[in-house]
Amino acid sequence: MKLNLTDILNINFSEAYNIEGLSSSSLNGVSTDSRTIKKGEIFFAIRGEKVNGHDYIAAAINAGAAALVVDSKFYEKKFWENSGSIVFSKPVIVVENTVKALGELANIYRKKFNIPVIAVAGSNGKTTAKDMIARVLSEKYNVLSTQGNLNNHIGVPLTLFRLNHKHDIAVVEIGTNHFGEIKYLCEILEPTHGLITNIHNEHLEFFGDINGVAKEEGYLFKYRAEKKSKSVGFVNTDDKRVVSLSKNLKNRVLYGTKENKADITGINLSVNSDGKFAFELISNSHKNSLKLKLAVAGKHNVSNALAASAIGLYFNVPVTKIKKAIETFKPVNKRMEIVKAGKVTIINDTYNANADSVLSALKTLELIQTQGNKIIVLGDMLELGNQSKQQHTLVGEAITKFASSSDVTVHLLTYGKQSRQIYKSANLKNKSHYSDKKALCENVAKIVAENDIVLVKGSRGMRMEDIVTYLTEKL
Repeated sequence: MKLNLTDILNINFSEAYNIEGLSSSSLNGVSTDSRTIKKGEIFFAIRGEKVNGHDYIAAAINAGAAALVVDSKFYEKKFWENSGSIVFSKPVIVVENTVKALGELANIYRKKFNIPVIAVAGSNGKTTAKDMIARVLSEKYNVLSTQGNLNNHIGVPLTLFRLNHKHDIAVVEIGTNHFGEIKYLCEILEPTHGLITNIHNEHLEFFGDINGVAKEEGYLFKYRAEKKSKSVGFVNTDDKRVVSLSKNLKNRVLYGTKENKADITGINLSVNSDGKFAFELISNSHKNSLKLKLAVAGKHNVSNALAASAIGLYFNVPVTKIKKAIETFKPVNKRMEIVKAGKVTIINDTYNANADSVLSALKTLELIQTQGNKIIVLGDMLELGNQSKQQHTLVGEAITKFASSSDVTVHLLTYGKQSRQIYKSANLKNKSHYSDKKALCENVAKIVAENDIVLVKGSRGMRMEDIVTYLTEKL
């Protein structure tokens, strides 16, 4: 299934030029990047914080763009000045906002497909949950899933444009850091099924408090409830806020580790010396239980495995194939990724951070046994607004408890303006704070020794993976 000329002309536009030179047969998709655009794709020139796509129109045309979508600002200031330029060699559509136009066209294209579309939202663990769900469903179906974490107002449309007639089901991650974004993404995506992993303290600079987070993330269930259809919300019963948000859903599949009338329950949890959990899955709809051993560390991944199993069972994936998918699943880079550097173990959890995800990582570190030391390297947790001091203090106090109960020596190294509060509130002997990342890297390398475990974590903007790279090269 392809985009056609009618689809493009159905978006809200103010001007259109050279449309007579555009045919449906010449359209092969959509691109927002002149570096990777393929011949026959429509180039959407998007204004970002650092890069303006309108500056790369010539490059897109030279690479084979079939048409251009530009905004009115470009049209008013530059279009007529360049009347003799390469721009006029292609069909040009002028819109008020190219990002919104991208979403409009993505929704038009999405309507061509009558398949289940599962949206995955939540504060923490969305990408891992999405990948695990897709892995399970792929045992029976041809699945489209979000690549990496392309979960925003640009990533979701680009994911939808990858849909084709061979796909049986789609699993799409949706993210937010401002009010209204989940609503906007739902209107583009029109999900038929939804999952909210959890509600934790995230992006408090914009959401204010956890109630604001719940209101925003919860719109996914609100959207589904308003549709009043037979579609299902998959509900994590271990998170009381998620349960509360799901109450207006007509159809729910409940999963969790507490035996509180859940449809899918994980019981008899155990953990090995590497922090990897095993458990028994009980399903109300299946007579036999399923014993699962995870290949990824952390108790939070039990919840992800239960979510993936619940969705797999709902879509009739055989239990033996669910077991295979879950037990062979490995996390994507920078998410509780275990990296071996000589005889040192590094937990690379550097993709992002808020207080809840740091506490979860500490619990995992606590479970992993070693004869060496445990070294905690933390960067700032960003976008916490006026709760930043409180949240960083909370982490520091948790590290104090962690160190006091540990049977090995614990080192804490912090980096960044905000994380100084973690350093100040952590009451332990072996701690240091850095404003220079290179100095931090060098001192971690001096401290680390054989059999040590190093946890590295921080918000995306801190690029804490630089420490992981330095250590792996040094060791």
